[in-house]
Amino acid sequence: MSAVGGPPLADAGRRAELRLNLADVRDRIAVASAAAGRAADELTLVAVSKTWPAADVVLLRELGVTDFAENREQEARPKAAAVTKHLFDGEVSAASQSGSRGADQWIDQGTGQGTERGRRVGQPRQAGLPGPAPIPLSPPCWHFVGQLQRNKARSVTQWAHWVQSVDRAPLVAALSSAAVAHGCEIVVCLQVSLDGHSASAGRGGAAPADIPALGDLVVGSRGLVLAGVMGVAPRGAPARPAFARLREVSDVLRRGHPDASVISAGMSGDLAEAVAEGATHLRIGTALFGQRRGVP
Repeated sequence: MSAVGGPPLADAGRRAELRLNLADVRDRIAVASAAAGRAADELTLVAVSKTWPAADVVLLRELGVTDFAENREQEARPKAAAVTKHLFDGEVSAASQSGSRGADQWIDQGTGQGTERGRRVGQPRQAGLPGPAPIPLSPPCWHFVGQLQRNKARSVTQWAHWVQSVDRAPLVAALSSAAVAHGCEIVVCLQVSLDGHSASAGRGGAAPADIPALGDLVVGSRGLVLAGVMGVAPRGAPARPAFARLREVSDVLRRGHPDASVISAGMSGDLAEAVAEGATHLRIGTALFGQRRGVP
């Protein structure tokens, strides 16, 4: 099975596996939140679906997960389109088939019909279940979390709603231009290097001292909305001190931009540490989907 495709009817065993994994992750988030004196509903779970098929995304969407992340544009664009097709009966739209942004399609709660910018696009259903869906499902909110080259900015704005890995001024300009051309807004997190070096070890990230000016640039750019910061804990080092540094950078950014309150931090192995240091968005892959499959 390819990472993009997948059968229209999901395997019952895989459905049960994902359900159990999701319950375990939610329990871990609840425990971590209680330990930090926080409410679990303050946090957004972002399922990192890279290398996994569209069918898995659909299953987790049915189970209530709303946000998904990808790090390779060439994989993500057709996958997002495939997920939208699974969630809607019949033709979704020509834009969906070319990889357009799925959440430009939404459910009119009054009619139960899917629309795209005010146009009806078909009756929604829950993929893998016979008959009409008892509860209409909207397409996921897609996050891009990988390193992004400027020449891919236009492609990413066709399917992604968030770009969490913005770490340099030329990328801000490219995303702004692409968003304006596509007629959309892209929500942006500024990726912070947490090991003392910018763009360290090929993982990206701006130096903490550069974040305020980069935030000013995003706020002044058309088509972009500044959400906050994102960080990845350094390999081979304790995660919590790194996330504490990320929180400090967030505090500085919010002095000039109070609404930029997002802290995207924490993955399968360090979500508790991230929650303790104020994370608002957790990017969870392996704990939900299983061990990562290789990408050709």
